[in-house]
Parts: sequence; structure tokens; C-alpha cells
Amino acid sequence: MRPGLLIKKTDSAWEGVQMSTLLIEEKSYLRVKKEIEAISTDIDVVLIGEDGSLSAKGQKIEAGAVKPDMAWLNIEILLSGLMEKFVKLVLEAGTVKWLQTFMAGLDLPFYKEMLRKGIRITRSNAQAIAIAEYVVANVMILFQGVFDRKRHQTAHEWRTTGFRELWKTKWLIIGFGNIGQEIARRVRAFDCEVIGVKRSAGEHPLADTVITLDRLSEYLPQADVVVLACALNPETRELADRTFFQKMKKNATFVNIARGKLVNQKDMIESLKEGTPARAILDVFDPEPLEADSPLWDMDQVIISPHSSNAGSGTHSRGDRLFLENLRRFLKGQPLQNEADPDRL
Repeated sequence: MRPGLLIKKTDSAWEGVQMSTLLIEEKSYLRVKKEIEAISTDIDVVLIGEDGSLSAKGQKIEAGAVKPDMAWLNIEILLSGLMEKFVKLVLEAGTVKWLQTFMAGLDLPFYKEMLRKGIRITRSNAQAIAIAEYVVANVMILFQGVFDRKRHQTAHEWRTTGFRELWKTKWLIIGFGNIGQEIARRVRAFDCEVIGVKRSAGEHPLADTVITLDRLSEYLPQADVVVLACALNPETRELADRTFFQKMKKNATFVNIARGKLVNQKDMIESLKEGTPARAILDVFDPEPLEADSPLWDMDQVIISPHSSNAGSGTHSRGDRLFLENLRRFLKGQPLQNEADPDRL
């Protein structure tokens, strides 16, 4: 199954055509089979089934015979419990040149190993829209006092509850990549001010201001909503600690949809108990799952979800389209979308 030279007859003459081999989850392949064939008929496919078995051209094959030069690590691999086997296949093959992943963050150790082996990795931005909608929806739930309204409804009480508007609030979005920008795109529709935090400062059409991480303490006291949407690396690990929370505005809302290890969870719990931040929306934790006895479960000012802010109805189809577009680009030798920079991990 090594990528090789296929001899193909054309109308004019026989010519050599480079055959590529793709490692892909079986059900996913069946879903996008026609689209792959429309991109190129010169692709051999190695399928990994739900039970972990491998096959090519209808025949079962052994792991040692799998020599793909392309691989799609999508959500089905994770949900099927095949992540470890899939990653091992990619690393041990020694032939993979490009891998598309369903993840936005590449902090898992095997990604660094892949990059060291010269494998090009393209991240996913398919979840960005879903996560952005999750963030805005949950901030609005807390601002609007939806839980209070529901309690009055349950008690059959005709009672007005005031609410806070998003209008003119200031959002500090730490990590201004695909996800951070989609959040900014939505809140600017409410006339919110957006401060984006990136590796390098400058202008951006979706931000009023773009700063670097070293200026964070200057802007934390100004922000009504602080969102963690950044990558986990040595610089950002436990970024949100006691000092971070003490610098936040008294009535601010804290949101983490990135990685649990960006936060010192003990410091966050103590800070929430003290009232700064006033509320939190948390989709990621350290460790995961969140311990059953964590005080976060019982805090009225906290919304918890089980690392599922990406579970939007359109995430799946956007992920398929991204893979197919990058497949087309890879085969044509064109620049890939969302390619990871090894020097920035």
C-alpha cells in the first residue's frame, strides 16, 4: 500500500500518474466517497472500521501494511475510541505527509511528534461558528437572568426582572484566531467593543484594539466579558490564576472554551466565591470530566457544559468541507487552509 506510480492510459498516450493513499474512518469515507472521487480517481483508500480493523479494496490488511501519505483524524475516530490506534498507525507508517485533524488546538503530545517527523498538520476551524454561538448565547442567558425568569414562571409569579444588555459592553478575547474572530463578529452586532489578544499587535477588522499578552493586566480591569480562546502552551498554562482574577472587573463574566489547563481551577473557585468574576461560563476543565464533588456544579453564577461547545448542528458538515478542500489543495500542491506552524506550538 505504499504510494506508487500508477500506469494510466489517456486518449493520447500512456503516462505515469502518482497514486496517493488516504487513511480514513470507514463511515466517514462512505459519507464523502463521491466528493473524494470527484477530486481525484487516483486515490487508494485504507479504511479503519469501528472495531479497529483495516481494509483496502475490500480486503482486510494488517497494520504493518498501511503506508498512507494522507490521513483524516476526524471526530468519528475519537467517538469510536480509535484515537490511540489511529495515531499509532500514522506515526509508525513513516509515509504520511499530511494530516487533517478535527481539533483546533494541537497541545496533545502526539501532534508535536508528528510535526517532528515532517508531517504537515491542518487544524480545524469547523467548530468556530458553533463555539461562537455558544459563547454569545450563554453570556446572554446570564445577562438576561433567564434562570430567574424560569423560577418565577415555575412559581406562577407575574414578576418583572430587569436584565443587562450586551450593548456597549467591552469584550476581551484572549486568542484571536478562528474562534475568537467568530465571537467578535457576533458581539460587534451588539455594538460591543472588542479587544483581541494575539501574538502580535496591530489592526484587525473585527477588533477595536489588538494587543499582545504582556498588556493583559492593563485591559483586564476594563473588560465586561473575558473569553479564553487561546492555545495551551508554556506561556498560557494557568494564565488565569489568582492575580488574573483579582485584576478583573467586579461585575465581569469569565468564559473558558479553550483548555482547562489555561486556568488554575482552585484560584478560579475561590475568586468566584469572593465575587470576582461575578459569573463564569465553563466548557473545559482540569481534569476532565469535572469531579462530581467540585463546588463549581452548585454555583448559581456558573454555567457548566462537558467540553461540548463545539457540538453545533453545522460543525460536522463544515469539517467535511474543510477536509475535502484541503485534500484538493494537497493533491495539487497548493497552500493548505489552517496549516499549523511547527515553530508556534
